[in-house]
Amino acid sequence: MKNIILKAFALILALCMVVVPLVSCNNNEDPDTTDSTTAATTESKPDSSLEMKIYLLNGTTALGASKLISDTKAGKAGMNYKIETFAAADAITGAIVSGECAIAALPTNAAANLYKKSAGKVQLLAINTLGVLYLLNNGEEISDFNSLKGKTIYLPGAGSNPEFITAALIKANGLSESDITLDTTTYPSPDALATAVSAGQVSLAVLPEPKVTVVRNNNQNVQVAMDFTAEWEKIYGENTMAQGCLVVNTQFAKDHPLEVAKFLDDYKASVEYIAAASDDAINMIVDAGILPAAGVAKKALPNCNICFIEGKDMKNAISVFYAKLYESNNKSIAAIPDDGFYYSR
Repeated sequence: MKNIILKAFALILALCMVVVPLVSCNNNEDPDTTDSTTAATTESKPDSSLEMKIYLLNGTTALGASKLISDTKAGKAGMNYKIETFAAADAITGAIVSGECAIAALPTNAAANLYKKSAGKVQLLAINTLGVLYLLNNGEEISDFNSLKGKTIYLPGAGSNPEFITAALIKANGLSESDITLDTTTYPSPDALATAVSAGQVSLAVLPEPKVTVVRNNNQNVQVAMDFTAEWEKIYGENTMAQGCLVVNTQFAKDHPLEVAKFLDDYKASVEYIAAASDDAINMIVDAGILPAAGVAKKALPNCNICFIEGKDMKNAISVFYAKLYESNNKSIAAIPDDGFYYSR
């Protein structure tokens, strides 16, 4: 009996010697587990101190960012955004390729060209503007594209979306450019053409919003003959006329995916707020210097088609647009972009 008790005691003692180190090991691992969990949580947050330069093209492509601009100026953005606006895309393209800025707003044809010419140093983040082009008429009888035969349409400069979209629509409606004269040289910019239309010097012109609203405020005889977005969607489907977009420096996107994702969330919220067209939103547009007056902003905004489309929806929509532009004129974009062009978070 005594031997049995001694053997049982020895067995219990042996078990204790095994269990205690295991418990001790588990206790020692807890701090490491906690530390790694804390580190993972910290790493999953964007770095709010990282400077992100955002260059916007003044006009419709910058409209959706008005609240983000306002929040940034007021110190409410929660991120270290540095936002600047420019009058011409040429001032932006070099900066986004070199990495001087992280994100930029550009016309969609310029974005595709830049991707090709830079060998992939930029990527498409989001579509931010759908169709904003309108055919303006002063004194002409225009009912459809056939009624444009033999006439001259003035366009704001050569080599831009207005020229390529107008040409594509003419072709899609069974006409050729020999049927209609497209003048892209007389007025090299939207401002120059808008001034001429306001003064009654031009009877047919293609202009984007908000220039359309400004012109019609200046000259009551000017009418909208066609909404090119509606004409395009009749043929190619909804949301396929994408004129403005956001691009990101490819290396920046690789190095800072969390910060890019935070920007996209902030930008989307800004677009939704501005699109609601409250008085506060209108004031933000004017304060940002994107449109000159509240009256113009309020009238123009509903026709500016600002939006936020990313990911697969972005690719599906803009792929159609690029294909039709290229089909109409292979000089419209350097090439139809491959899959590497499309950023997805």
